[in-house]
Amino acid sequence: MDRTPITLTEDDKLAEGYGRAMYRFPGRADVIVKIHKPLNVKRFQWLRTLLRYNRWRFGDLLTTAIEINEFSAMVARSGTVPAFAAQFLGFVQTDLGPGALFEAVLTADGALAPHLKQHAWTHGAEPEIETAIDRLWDQIAAARAVVSDANLTNVLVTGSAEDGYQLTLVDGLGERALFKRLGLSDKAYHASIARGRVAMKKTYHWRAGQDGPSD
Repeated sequence: MDRTPITLTEDDKLAEGYGRAMYRFPGRADVIVKIHKPLNVKRFQWLRTLLRYNRWRFGDLLTTAIEINEFSAMVARSGTVPAFAAQFLGFVQTDLGPGALFEAVLTADGALAPHLKQHAWTHGAEPEIETAIDRLWDQIAAARAVVSDANLTNVLVTGSAEDGYQLTLVDGLGERALFKRLGLSDKAYHASIARGRVAMKKTYHWRAGQDGPSD
C-alpha cells in the first residue's frame, strides 16, 4: 500500500496549541489533521515517565491516545457513537510526521465551524447557547465521558438560534491525571461535571461581554 506522505503547508494550518498543531487535510474539507509536537520536558520527567506507563508507551502521541481511549470507552458503554464529540478517523503520514485524523465540524455552508469563544465575541450572550451548553454537559454525563479540558476553544458551534445550536467537543477528552479517580468515583465524577458546566457558562458569559479577541 502506498504510504506517500501528504504535504501540509502554513496555508493549511488552522491553529496551534499545547502539544499539537491542527491542519486542514488537503482536498478534504471534512477532515482535520493533528500533528504532535514534542512534549515539554518537566522537572523530574524521568520519574514521571517511569510512573506513567502510557507516557512511556505513546510518547508524543499520548494526548491523542488518551482521547481515542476515552472515545472507545464511550462507544463500548453505550453501543453507539456519541454525536457530541468529533470522531477519530485514523492516522496518516505527512511531511511533518505522523498525523492523527479527526472529523471536521462544518457549518451548513461547508465552512469550518467557529469555536464557542469566537461565537461569543461575534454574537454576544445568547440564552440559546446556554441551553446548548446544558445539553452538551447532559450528553457528556449520559456517556460517562471524562473531559479534562473544556476550554471554549475546544467546543465548536453549529446551527442557529432559531433552529437550535449544536455544540461539539473537538479536544480535551479523557482523564490525564496519573491517578484516574474520575473513572473510579461516582461522587468525584458528578462533581467534575457540575464544575465543568458552571465554568463553561461563566467563561462564555465573560467572553460574550468582550469586544473581540483577548487573552
